[in-house]
Amino acid sequence: MANEGLSFKSILGIALLMVVIAIGTSYGFMKFITTNDNSQTLNENAIGPTYSLGDFVVNLSGTRGYQYIRASIVVEVSTDNVITELEKRSPQVRDSIIGILRDQQVADIEEPGARVIKNRLITKLNDILRTGDITQVWFTQLVVQ
Repeated sequence: MANEGLSFKSILGIALLMVVIAIGTSYGFMKFITTNDNSQTLNENAIGPTYSLGDFVVNLSGTRGYQYIRASIVVEVSTDNVITELEKRSPQVRDSIIGILRDQQVADIEEPGARVIKNRLITKLNDILRTGDITQVWFTQLVVQ
């Protein structure tokens, strides 16, 4: 009479094969998930072209000329074409920045991150530009005296 069921070795081989397939599938899935997360993180942390707008020294409003702000400003732009336009429109850009900085009170500058000033700069400078946008503003130096 022939063995009608599977032998112990056959069952063990099938079980081992299933474990190997499960491990391989899990590894492939985790590798795929990890790769997608890293590419999103790289894209979120990627920085576009940057351009230094220079140094500014401006009297603060409401101080009768006794206090002033000294700032160095760098912007991130959407494309390299914006840098060329910023260079062409340098007098307009500098005048707008000086006007915004001059309107500030000491409390505005002491606000953590100076977010309000940065947003005003982005809005005003984007109104001037025709070829792209300013996406971020950084103060590389910000001193009030």
